[in-house]
Amino acid sequence: MEHLASDIKNIKDSLCRIGRYIKNKFIIDSNTNDIKDLDSVGKVVWEFLSAVYNSHWDSLYVDNSKTLFKNKVKSKFNLHAPKALVNNKGKKTVKPTYISPLPLPI
Repeated sequence: MEHLASDIKNIKDSLCRIGRYIKNKFIIDSNTNDIKDLDSVGKVVWEFLSAVYNSHWDSLYVDNSKTLFKNKVKSKFNLHAPKALVNNKGKKTVKPTYISPLPLPI
């Protein structure tokens, strides 16, 4: 616990640098899908998130309004479904798009 604050800052800074690096690399060539090790990036990202949850860091507050880390992540992944316009006898009506929930993993 002694170095937790500085460790968290280092993790945050590293993730910010990774994000900036990715944002600055544009994929133009279709051959980029042949890059080895790219498939393991997704695995590492999920291992990182799993480590956060398994160590209960997800129950830490991320701001002064006492928002939990897990709630912050959840809010970023909530689906905001676009509303479909339905033409009903000359009138345009807004109808919410239905998105079926995914079944729980076994």
